[in-house]
Amino acid sequence: MELTVIQKEILQELIAIYKEKNRAVKGTEIAIRLNRNPGTIRNQMQALRALNLVDGVPGPKGGYVPTSEAYRVLGLDEEEEIIVPIYKGDERVEGVSVVKIEFDTVTHEKHCSSKIYIRGDTKKFNVGDVLKIGPTYHNKIVIIGKVVGRDDINHILLLDVMGVASVPNLLVGDVGIKKKLYYLKPDDTIKDAAKLLAYNNISGAPVMEGDKLVGILSLHDVALALADGKVDEKVEKIMSKRPITISAKEKIYNALLTMDKYDVGRLIVVDDNNKVVGIITRTDILRLIEGVLTPNVIKKLSDMEPSKCSKCDTQQIETAAKQ
Repeated sequence: MELTVIQKEILQELIAIYKEKNRAVKGTEIAIRLNRNPGTIRNQMQALRALNLVDGVPGPKGGYVPTSEAYRVLGLDEEEEIIVPIYKGDERVEGVSVVKIEFDTVTHEKHCSSKIYIRGDTKKFNVGDVLKIGPTYHNKIVIIGKVVGRDDINHILLLDVMGVASVPNLLVGDVGIKKKLYYLKPDDTIKDAAKLLAYNNISGAPVMEGDKLVGILSLHDVALALADGKVDEKVEKIMSKRPITISAKEKIYNALLTMDKYDVGRLIVVDDNNKVVGIITRTDILRLIEGVLTPNVIKKLSDMEPSKCSKCDTQQIETAAKQ
């Protein structure tokens, strides 16, 4: 499809304003931006609508919105956009994504409401629908809420927020590499293992033969062995011989997904040379989600460049109050 120079300029400006304002764009707005006659813009918009590049929104707050074909014609790849999805139950709602989120009643005693600005058709949602918003790209923010209102002109859903969770944008190594790595040897006894776990207040440990990882032992394993009177049994007899590892450079959100996939509560952390350097547990991650950040993790966050920390999410999600 060949467009004239002025058609390309108008379409590019329409997309730019639409992304900026997240609402239908008036022809006069485009005319001011491009320093052109409003009549010229109006005539060109009719041509662009005929080409299925622009949709018209009626009403006093109406105007024009770009179609998906407009992005394709201009060579604006969809993968450049970070998509924040919306789910009804377990089903993702196709054709819509989140542009901005505002929490507007965070100080209310009994409830918290949120405005969800979306790209797409708000008529796909009805009052009473329970939605899952997210996760967002960087901090994996997820919001669960019930639709209590809808603004079809400005593409806004009003939610009664039922819950919010977030996994900080940290690497596995930031959490899983501790000052000291506690480990067991295959010929240690169950009694030795019980002492190691109890005295150091940990729930599991890798089993090492020299520098080689050969297994993992959990507090649950030890408890079962002690219940059967196997105090002097060797660790290698009851350990799990297929420990699941994860790179220190992976995001902790991926660690959670891996734990769920293999139904385990801890992962062995390895470096680029597959050497054991730590251990990360589901409890470690849950503490982060609950906001119980250790001094070491807080320092990691404060040392991050803005582009690598939670500021990244504000490029897609803006809140009306600091969380």
